This record gives sequence, structure tokens and C-alpha cells, in this order.
Amino acid sequence: MQLAVGIDDLTLYGSTLAVDAAVLASARGTSDREIRRLQLVRRSLPPSFEDPVTLAVNAARPLTDPDDPDRYGLLVVATESGVDYAKPLSSYVHKYLQLSHRCRHLEVKHACYAGTAALRLASAWVQCNPTRRALVITTDMARRLFYDPGEPAEGAGAVAMVVAAEPRVLAFEPASGVAAREVYDVMRPTPSLETIHSGLSLGAYLDLLELAWDGYREDVGADVLDTFSHVIYHTPITPLVQQAHGLVVEAHRPDVEPSAVAESFERMVRPSLKYCQELGNTYSGSLWAALAALVDHAPSVAAGERIGLYSYGSGSCAEFFSGRFGAAARETVGRHQIGRHLASRRQVDLAVYERIVLDTERSLTEAHFKPDTSLVPGLLDVAYTGRARLVLEDVRDYYRTYGWM
Repeated sequence: MQLAVGIDDLTLYGSTLAVDAAVLASARGTSDREIRRLQLVRRSLPPSFEDPVTLAVNAARPLTDPDDPDRYGLLVVATESGVDYAKPLSSYVHKYLQLSHRCRHLEVKHACYAGTAALRLASAWVQCNPTRRALVITTDMARRLFYDPGEPAEGAGAVAMVVAAEPRVLAFEPASGVAAREVYDVMRPTPSLETIHSGLSLGAYLDLLELAWDGYREDVGADVLDTFSHVIYHTPITPLVQQAHGLVVEAHRPDVEPSAVAESFERMVRPSLKYCQELGNTYSGSLWAALAALVDHAPSVAAGERIGLYSYGSGSCAEFFSGRFGAAARETVGRHQIGRHLASRRQVDLAVYERIVLDTERSLTEAHFKPDTSLVPGLLDVAYTGRARLVLEDVRDYYRTYGWM
């Protein structure tokens, strides 16, 4: 019998600032009707003294112990927001989490699929080393997208996950359907530029879902409504997830009533959207933020029930797979108080938001940089000092230096 491997612990970090996504969309000329359709709430905004490294470290810190550096034998950091084309972001994360020199580390890139790819790699490693644990972190930040249609929905955040045998949160099952196709839908050709071909990307998301779902069904003969307690999807925007769920429900039930599809969405999917609607699109971590929300906001799901998961990454690669809900999932994830953390973020107006985005861009493109900590007065003292959070101190000759507050 195959060893049960999966997610043993899970938490996320959405930094300390937020923007009202509906207000941002309205200011950019989006109609009230479209804002309601998109179901926008907030999007996380890291101050310019945070970056993908600090997001990753601050997310994972509750899962590490400086007195136990050998806890993990593998660190995999998934991101499309890397700070260097050669030096892996994981090298900084490894250093500031004080992991053992025996812990190998690497950075994985595949747009929003990277988090799933990292988990697959870590799970295979644990299968070969069943007494060891791996640490997987997704960390991403939107680039400057002023006046782009996707701007209000993009966000930032990091998800940290422990991968181990006999996991408490979610045990992965062997069945899987994979689909891959070269598509130039979303890209970051330079450190500061993010280009989105929205129509192409949304179409690829749905096309590959259909292929991946068919592949999964070939393995196990599944039907969405009968096979799964809940289904979670990569969540860049809520309407896309609604469309995706309808696609897989109707694929083998052509006569299903629209009301039944809508009811199944509210019951099976809606609980997983809570944190994604608070963070905005977290790219490589979006699916796993959805899992955290499901654990915290779906009281009906019981231990051992099957959860369906759909992961998509631009470029493109997608996977539909499943896992079994752990008996200790709620207790394990609940102790991190994710909802309380997100509620504590300070909301800023659009003028401050734009200044922070521009200052952050300088940190990614200039050889020498020092963050402007005055953009949000008092934030450093209130939200960082004494809270054991890592911040970016400066950049010198492109080398990044960090410090604990």
C-alpha cells in the first residue's frame, strides 16, 4: 500500500496593508455592474520594505524552530516573482529561517502552477524519505499594473506548507490528470513588467481544465457531484471559478439544471474563496490559499472526505487531482488564525497604494535601494517591531539585506 503523503500543516501571510479592490476598480473606470460581477473585496499590498523573500519567510516562520534546524530536509520555494535570474530566492529564505546546511533548497517557476509543482516534487522526496519533512512556500507579488483591466484583482501573499507522511491536513491521492500546452498568455519578461492577455489566459484555463479533468476521470471514473465533498480551483477571479465549476459539472451531466450547478457551487466551492477575495490573486499560492479557506470556512467537510483540486499555470500547464481531508485539519490550520491576520491589515488609499507600488518597483530594478518607510507613517512600529517579522533593509550592488524587527 502506498504511503500517505501530503500537507501536514498550512498557513499564509498577506503582509500588512490592503487596498479596497472595488474602490480601485471604480477609480480605473470599471462599471458598478462589472465590479459586482467580479465580486471584488480587497487585495493585499506589501509595503516597499517587504518583497517575495520577506513574504515567504514571514509565512513560514510559525512552521520553523531555530532550536530545531534539522526539522526539514528539503525547502522548495515556488514563485514567478523571483528577485534574480540565477540566485534562487530560496537561498535567502533558507538563511533567514535558519535551516540546516544539510537542507537542500531550490526555487521553482511555472507561473501559478509552481506551487503545485513544488508540492509534487516535495511529496516524491518524502515518499523516498518517509521519516523526513519538506517545507514548501509559495510567494508572489503583482507588478505595476496601473490601469490594466486586471489590476484590481491582482494581489500578493505567501503560503507555507509542511509536506510529510501521514499528514494532518490533506493526504494526496495517486489519481491525477495533467494537461500542457504552450500559450503566451501571461508573462514577466523583465523584473518590473507583467503583461496579461486576459482572454487568451481565461480560455487556456478552461481548455486545460477540460483536458485535465478528462485525464483524472480516465484514472478513477469520477463525477464531480458524487465523487467530491468540495472542489477548490486556482482562483484569479471568482467568475472564472464559477465558470470552471459549471464546466466540470456539466461535462458528463448535460441535462443538469442551472440551479443545481449554482447550488453545488455555493456548497462545494464558495467556502474556499474567502481568502483569495481578501488577498487578490496570489499566483503560485492561489490554490493553496483556497485550501486554507476551505479548512477554515467549510464546517460540513468531514475527515476522510475527498477534495478535488484544479491547478493552472500560464504558459501553460494544469492538473486536476484529489486528496483526503485530514481529521486534524481544522485544529492544525485554525491555530494560525489566518482570518484574524488578514483583518489586521491597514487599508490605504489609492494615492498611497501607487507610491508604494512605484517604490517597490525600484527595489526590483535598481542596483542600490533603500525602502521609503515613511509612506505609511507608523506602520513599521505598529505592525513589525516586536512581532518577529522580516523586512528588507536595503539593496547594495543588487545584493539584498534583511533584518528582523
